[in-house]
Amino acid sequence: MAELSLRDVRAGYGETVVLEDIAFELPERGALAVLGRNGVGKTTLLATIMGHTTFHAGSIEYQGKPIAGLPVYERCRLGVGLVPQTRDIFPSLSVEENLTVAARPGRWTLARVYDLFPKLAERRGHWGNQISGGEQQMLAIGRALSKGSRPSSSRSCSRPCSA
Repeated sequence: MAELSLRDVRAGYGETVVLEDIAFELPERGALAVLGRNGVGKTTLLATIMGHTTFHAGSIEYQGKPIAGLPVYERCRLGVGLVPQTRDIFPSLSVEENLTVAARPGRWTLARVYDLFPKLAERRGHWGNQISGGEQQMLAIGRALSKGSRPSSSRSCSRPCSA
């Protein structure tokens, strides 16, 4: 069974179709690179998987469950996560507060995130705007994991990123 599967997906913004007949299967622990010039739909693809676009046709399955009709918050509860290039951390919260503000019980505890990113443990008391860009990216990934996202899905980025 594929971790994530898209079949004949058509989606976009309102009546405007940006993605047409997109299909792929991503196996568990698999990786997928989406490459292309500006404006070809890379970000729209990720936004569609998350539920931020108008879905016109096709199917999206996550761990064998159809998710195309689910709202964003239900997809998040299933473990689908997105770490955008902009990171979207809270600059006026500490590193630790950023990690715990939306944390949910699950495999990714605060201690486990700190084990994955020891630099964040060292900087736990610093404000979000006091850490480097790389540390902010770690923080964004750690926050996605602590919200219940699975590692393979939370490393989806709208531009090249290190995960």
